Amino acid sequence: MGIGRIEFIRLTGLALTGTMIDPFQAVLTHDEYYINKKLGIMFTIPKSWGFIKIQDFGKLKEEQILDDYCDYIKDDIYEELGDPICIVTKYYENLPKHEGLFSPTIILNVNHETDLEGSSLLDFESVLNISKLATSNILKEFKVIKKYEPFEISGVSFYEFDATYLYEHKDLIDPIKVDLKIFKAKHNGYFYDFNCHQSIEKKQIAHNEFKAFKNSIKLI
Repeated sequence: MGIGRIEFIRLTGLALTGTMIDPFQAVLTHDEYYINKKLGIMFTIPKSWGFIKIQDFGKLKEEQILDDYCDYIKDDIYEELGDPICIVTKYYENLPKHEGLFSPTIILNVNHETDLEGSSLLDFESVLNISKLATSNILKEFKVIKKYEPFEISGVSFYEFDATYLYEHKDLIDPIKVDLKIFKAKHNGYFYDFNCHQSIEKKQIAHNEFKAFKNSIKLI
């Protein structure tokens, strides 16, 4: 059995979005701590950063311009993908001084393997390759520029990639080159995906914050 069209779209969720769970309703958050017992994960977010509510993320998705044909069917794409588990960003407060700034952001996405028909017949690296292909068909000029050796967190293998893409938004005159760090893992039947967005071009850099975040992840 192969991966169908809907599953192909959903695999993009390993880099974009995933199961809908509002972090303010289904998990424990305290200061910089995030604990989700249902999904078996905990981590700390960068100091002075904050959560974005899932409903606020909808507007951001609607106004982002996707690659070519996908922009015309993005409502269908987002319907299949659902919403992220958790979004953390640097400029989370709606303040005048933040207007027009690119905000470094961490997005957690989770999909259960049963949501992806045919994925159980593939090894995880094959699923990763399909995910990258699907993402490259949606994000403008998406390119993986570095693949790291796998590392372990709580005895689970994680795969790390660096990538870039162009972020276009209807309110932006020019697109923004985004630098993306990706961590992916499979644990207890779930695909876990962490996407860390920054823009070196716009001097909105969060290397240290992303490193500290990575080191704080625990699977429970």
